[in-house]
Amino acid sequence: MRPLSVRERDLLVAMVARGTEDGADRAVTASDRERWAGQLADVSVHGTCGCGTCPSIDLVPESDDRPSTARQTVLEASTSTASLLLYIEGDRPTYLELAPWGDEPITEFPLVADVEF
Repeated sequence: MRPLSVRERDLLVAMVARGTEDGADRAVTASDRERWAGQLADVSVHGTCGCGTCPSIDLVPESDDRPSTARQTVLEASTSTASLLLYIEGDRPTYLELAPWGDEPITEFPLVADVEF
């Protein structure tokens, strides 16, 4: 387990604040976003994707609590070369994924300024 990098933390904050839930039956509410944002100070990186082509990370709070419900929300954003997805399970951010669109590996998350919300 390791702390989030500055870039990872900045991206998580931006994804919670501005990420969209495409095709969802319900809107992401301001109270949802506030609740999720309040948890970010306690989040660490628990593991990384082993594919070798992306910087995706598993997230866990320092207390290592597991999600309490099956509710899942996926917030989306993109860059010119990849999709970004933040999975929120049981009302807790659990996985930040970067999925490259091409064959070229992307080894670090983008700057928030390079993300389209």
